[in-house]
Amino acid sequence: MRAGQEARPRGWGPAALIHSRVRAGVGLLVLLALPAGLAWSRPKTDVVILDNGDRITCEMKKLQRGKLTISTDASGTISVKWSRVVGLQSTFLYQIVLEDGDRHIGRFDLPPELGKISVANGQAQEVVDVFRVVEMVPFEARFWSRIKGSVDAGYDFTQASSATSWSASAELTHRTPRWETKVNFSSDIKHQAGAENVNRQDLRAQENRYFEKRWFAAFLGQGEKNESQGLDFRLLAGGGVGKRLLQTNRSNIALVVGAAYSQEKYQGRTDYDANAEIVTSIGFETFRFDHPELDLSAGFVVLPNLLTKGRYRLQANGKARIEIVRNFYWSLTVYESYDSDPPSETSRRNDFGINTSIGWSFN
Repeated sequence: MRAGQEARPRGWGPAALIHSRVRAGVGLLVLLALPAGLAWSRPKTDVVILDNGDRITCEMKKLQRGKLTISTDASGTISVKWSRVVGLQSTFLYQIVLEDGDRHIGRFDLPPELGKISVANGQAQEVVDVFRVVEMVPFEARFWSRIKGSVDAGYDFTQASSATSWSASAELTHRTPRWETKVNFSSDIKHQAGAENVNRQDLRAQENRYFEKRWFAAFLGQGEKNESQGLDFRLLAGGGVGKRLLQTNRSNIALVVGAAYSQEKYQGRTDYDANAEIVTSIGFETFRFDHPELDLSAGFVVLPNLLTKGRYRLQANGKARIEIVRNFYWSLTVYESYDSDPPSETSRRNDFGINTSIGWSFN
């Protein structure tokens, strides 16, 4: 036990409360996402004008990651490359987000010229270039239509070494005009005769409240277990201020700086250690839409400890996802976790892993 700390029983106040709130919130999100396929539908009277002169009458669902999702009577739900769109018309309210972070809410009038979008809200009217628009969502969209997610699973077996490896991950995202909630879960279980087993679980939740000029407030939560590092359990809650340093139809870079409180328990110890940490994270995403579609993402987090001098933690992850057929993909995931001074003398400082899996996405 560290100096100045008292032993606390398992399930002590804040940790138990936050733990129960996280589990309840994640469970609710999962239950709500089950019927996500029941998409919100309204009259298909929107018009999308393409660069080849085609005019598609449809229902515009959303614009995200360079793809405009629309629903038509003839073809069902399809995606259109945003780079091919030169005009929109709709009597329904939409919110659009520009590259510089500005947000506009209104209906779409016929543009004064191709390559422009005319956003009308009452007497006010704003004309913007199509290429400046990076996100769009119906302002009155229901809960189900705002959810997207993915599920991955992987399995490996080697007879010569009697080694088995299981990996699984899931992600849920819910968007409103000003809020975004994202929940991620990953699990790795590996067994090999004569070698150390691996049992690693990581649950993360982040809620962002967006402001103008690409600024946002971030609320963070994390629960993790890692046998390789001797970590029985760690629970973290915190918040900070963030900004999207880059936001286009092909790439995003976001930076968050804040603080967090955590409680952790290591193998061989009966007490929980409390920590206060500075949080600095940066996330990167880039996308390619030509077949096969390719998504690349990476994140890096630095957590200096304010209560234990010289201690800091690093967390890094990266993922490459290649489309196999519509909504199904193959992915490669890399992760690294490092602790410069773990409380248990028998704990390893770092844990590194690579996983491959097959996944399915929905939105």
